[in-house]
Amino acid sequence: MPLDASRGDGASAPDAMVVDSGRPRDGGAPRDADVPRDGAPLVDAGPPCRGAPYPFILHHGFFGFSGIGPINYYFQVAAALRARGETVVEAAVDPFNSSEIRAVDLAAIVDETLATTGACKVNLIAHSQGGLDARVLIGSLGYGDRIASIVTVATPHRGTAVADVVLRIAPGWSRPILDFFAYLLGLVLSDASDNASLVASLTSLAEASVPAFDAANPDDPRVAFYSVAGRSNLDRGTSQCAGSLWPNPAARDAIDPLLSATGALLRGSAFDPMPNDGLVTVESAKWGTFLTCIPADHFDEIGQVADLIPDPSSGWDHVGFYEELVTFIRSEGF
Repeated sequence: MPLDASRGDGASAPDAMVVDSGRPRDGGAPRDADVPRDGAPLVDAGPPCRGAPYPFILHHGFFGFSGIGPINYYFQVAAALRARGETVVEAAVDPFNSSEIRAVDLAAIVDETLATTGACKVNLIAHSQGGLDARVLIGSLGYGDRIASIVTVATPHRGTAVADVVLRIAPGWSRPILDFFAYLLGLVLSDASDNASLVASLTSLAEASVPAFDAANPDDPRVAFYSVAGRSNLDRGTSQCAGSLWPNPAARDAIDPLLSATGALLRGSAFDPMPNDGLVTVESAKWGTFLTCIPADHFDEIGQVADLIPDPSSGWDHVGFYEELVTFIRSEGF
């Protein structure tokens, strides 16, 4: 991975923040006068917005949260980026819901971030289901004029068989119970809405949903899309990780025991394994410009649970990775 790319700090921007969603928002983001939201001329465009370097929004995935006590979702990542002078927002949307609903919450966070910082656009880094939310934000909600770049990390762009299996084995009568459980769990995470739905989240993540999702959410050429895949199970993914912009690291990761069963399900035959991070295969994670594979399972990718040091099995440093990722995005002009 490149370590010497130039970076724009945006040091004059306001302090970073955590923005919650699902609540009414007043006002909107300052926008370029020649790019009105609805295509009609703007009577009062307001003050001009600020160009690059743009602020970052760290957007969580399924089962995500802004913070539980001292543990935030991207563990210690925002603090490290802020120490470099970056403006960073940690998104908080419904941890259990469809990407269509979560994207509406994310849109409110983008609007508030633009209004608060005065920036014209934002950069999104999205883990897991968060990457699907970002694609809905662009493809269905028309936010291509407000998003400079999107980096998806272990997002199941082609679905994950884990979700299909859970939906297949869960009888119809149990689904309201699953949704109620998701609501109660979401209250603990503090970001759940009254219509929290575990079934809706799993449906968004399922392989069966991919064709309709892709048709409804085309990419916007104004937005730069990048992707990162995780690989664990001690697999290196030599062929699957080939063709990435950055080299595939030599390190191998021992999967978290909590992900061993799902990792084995996705991996398939030991003679022709499908590299994955325990929940998402490498192939499913590729979208836009494929940056690299990282030796990490689905938890390690965000430094969970509370990883204070590099991973003991792979030596992979999640905080250092996100610092390098931000350096790269800055070098791309965003």
